[in-house]
Amino acid sequence: MFMYDVEEIKNAEVLNDLISNTYKNHNLDEVLKLIKMTGICVDFFGSGKPKNEKLFNKAMETIHSLISDKEETKKLKEFQTEIMIINSLYKKLIDDYVSPIEQQIPEDIHVAAYVIALELFLSNDIKRLKYKSELNNNRADYFENVAESSGNVLQYLLKYKQFPLENSERKIDFEITKAAFSHIRSSEYREILDILREAWSYFEVDINQNSIITATSKGDRTMGKQISHMKFLDVRNAKQARHGYNKHQLYGKGSTISKTRKLPPKDFISYNERMTCEFIEEYFSTRDLELKFLDISIAEFIRAYSIISIECELFMKKRKLNSRYTQISINDVCVSKTKKKWIYLFVEWGLTHKNAEKIFDALVFDKHSKDLFDCPLLKVGEEYIVLPSIASITDPSRALLSNLKSKEVKINIKGELFEEQIRTTFQRAGIQFIHLEKKDYECDAVFSLNNDVFFVEAKHLNDPTSYREYMRNLNEIHDAMNQLNRIVDYYEKEENLESIQNRLGINSINSIFRIVVTNTSQGEKLKIEGVYAIDDIGFSGYLLRRPPRKHLMHKDSFYSTPVFNEYYEGVPNSKQFIDFLENNPFIDHYKQRIEYTTFDYTDQLGLKFVDFGVKVNTIVNVDKLTPSELDEFNQLF
Repeated sequence: MFMYDVEEIKNAEVLNDLISNTYKNHNLDEVLKLIKMTGICVDFFGSGKPKNEKLFNKAMETIHSLISDKEETKKLKEFQTEIMIINSLYKKLIDDYVSPIEQQIPEDIHVAAYVIALELFLSNDIKRLKYKSELNNNRADYFENVAESSGNVLQYLLKYKQFPLENSERKIDFEITKAAFSHIRSSEYREILDILREAWSYFEVDINQNSIITATSKGDRTMGKQISHMKFLDVRNAKQARHGYNKHQLYGKGSTISKTRKLPPKDFISYNERMTCEFIEEYFSTRDLELKFLDISIAEFIRAYSIISIECELFMKKRKLNSRYTQISINDVCVSKTKKKWIYLFVEWGLTHKNAEKIFDALVFDKHSKDLFDCPLLKVGEEYIVLPSIASITDPSRALLSNLKSKEVKINIKGELFEEQIRTTFQRAGIQFIHLEKKDYECDAVFSLNNDVFFVEAKHLNDPTSYREYMRNLNEIHDAMNQLNRIVDYYEKEENLESIQNRLGINSINSIFRIVVTNTSQGEKLKIEGVYAIDDIGFSGYLLRRPPRKHLMHKDSFYSTPVFNEYYEGVPNSKQFIDFLENNPFIDHYKQRIEYTTFDYTDQLGLKFVDFGVKVNTIVNVDKLTPSELDEFNQLF
């Protein structure tokens, strides 16, 4: 049963029937996996008890009635102990960190103090943080994590606690602002607990308690999330690096801001806006900026995010931060304007007044928003502020997709666009293919290599950044595999296969293969019930003879060499392609760039969590590597 089905179970009778049937047809291990995925075990608001205690207790009663074996009884007890441990960690977080902060800061200035503390930290203090090594200078990742977790803190303060945020000019004692900084630290603790909870809920984690609690992520499937996210970041960071290099070549340190009312792609107000339009294809599988969501074109959304970014850049150039504040207001550190002035700014840079107002409303942070990347405008009384450190570096394409998802806007068109993108790959590679459009048995593409026939299902997913999102993707890939098997079973009948053979122009069919191609980066080798799964990076790269490459940028020079080339020699052929699907060399390469990372929160939470982390990041400054780091780098590349 898939995760998204299990999470919907709220009825004890339905859950008990599922437990009984799963135990009868499988075993206790499978039952416990289902219980974890329901989401009823852990209360992340810190009560110290299961989230749905009544439903959880009923489930435990049902399991007890089914088991009699001593080993199973022991296993169930260990499972309950793990739940108790995770709940105790969340309770400690609330009792020791969140509640004391609330007692130190008056409610009427609490949110304002946090906003100020957050902007000061992101614009200045974060630069003092040490990073692990030059192989993984992850300061930018930490910045992004803090910025993203700010959404959770704001939702907690504004929605759950209902604290006000009313005056951007009000001066706040700097000591109170320093106290509010504790939210940034506590959000770090919450983030690590959320990662642990999700890894435990959907994958494999060993949890033990002695003098402290130790937790260790295990297995290739658990590692797969990190690989998937790293591959996604590699593509994004490589594009950003190339654009940064080109930007430096064209403009040096000069401004790229260009006053124009023409919308992209006809013209751009900055080099960053130009780069954003290229990233749209990564997230939406299209280059058509006229596509509309909420009756607003992608081009208009991009322009709005870009306008806010430019406004923040200009503000930060003028802003002077004082190291000896006694009092400070939001206006001292953030961009602040009325709704009328923001809309005027949007119109001045090319948006119609009607759409400017609609876009403004879509970019205001509310109870459904994920973070300040997606929705940068935060209402403070009659003004709307923007935290410049966050908005100035926002990727509008990624922010737009996340914003639309949080508003539950249907973006079904992405799937159709990705299917078309896959078919375009065949055309570019000069490979004959057909699209089977029979109702209930549609197949996105069928092609042949050396008289072997390949049926392809294109699956558009969202890039996973968490264990939960990665598990959802795996479930959807599995669902697509089941669908493809049903379709191919139909076409394997002799009368149907003959038609496919004729349309492909081949004399005979040797073997039939089934492939699900995803737009999101794959984190593990997948072959289930005879169906291969591969991401578009690997699939299109193979057919177009485009191996992964290492790029070296030095001053005005640019060098590029393939990382591994053996699967890209000659023209595509069946044997080579099947070997490529079986071995998936990308996965083994990425495994070498990952290592166990210890998150030691012994003093703060009594927890030591060992999870999969990055050893060698996308971009490495080779000149700064130590001899041992350089040796490790050269072994990889």
